[in-house]
Amino acid sequence: MKEDDPWSARDSIDLYQIDAWGAGYFRISAEGTVEVTPQGPDGPSLDLFDLVGQLSGRGLDMPLLLRFPDILRSRVDALTGAFAQSIQNENYQGRYHCIYPIKVNQQHRVVGALVEHGQRVNLGLEAGSKPELLVALALAENPEALLILNGYKDHEYMETALLANKLGRNAIIVIDRFRELDMILRAADGLSVRP
Repeated sequence: MKEDDPWSARDSIDLYQIDAWGAGYFRISAEGTVEVTPQGPDGPSLDLFDLVGQLSGRGLDMPLLLRFPDILRSRVDALTGAFAQSIQNENYQGRYHCIYPIKVNQQHRVVGALVEHGQRVNLGLEAGSKPELLVALALAENPEALLILNGYKDHEYMETALLANKLGRNAIIVIDRFRELDMILRAADGLSVRP
């Protein structure tokens, strides 16, 4: 490209490499702006440049955080669908459990959208800290979904994890240090709960 050549959509595609990371949810329009297709490449699209202009026109200041929960739903469907197809193709007798690690993004709207949409596939959560465990207990009410508990554990964490099962959660405590086994046994004994 020469210095006096006009910028083109192809220039935007080459510069931003959206095809390498957008997974069909983002693309460059013919005008060289970014479009989002929250339901995948065959779904409806939205020009982000136009959207930001409209939002600015309504008096909203930049920067803005735009969320597209349809992308989360689409990714859950794609992941669980791929495993379901493989299980069928291979006549696998086990089950696949889709688990979302809360540490990836703890925002209530993100975790809530995943849990809500994941009800039909029993999407579970993974919590590696006390705050994440509390989030999981507040949002995950599906007794069929797994609640994987790992990370740093102290006595309070163990007690809360054991009580999660009493609340009807399918909590599995990952023991990765020998001292944690003694800690869970003492907490279970104190609560009169079977670990």
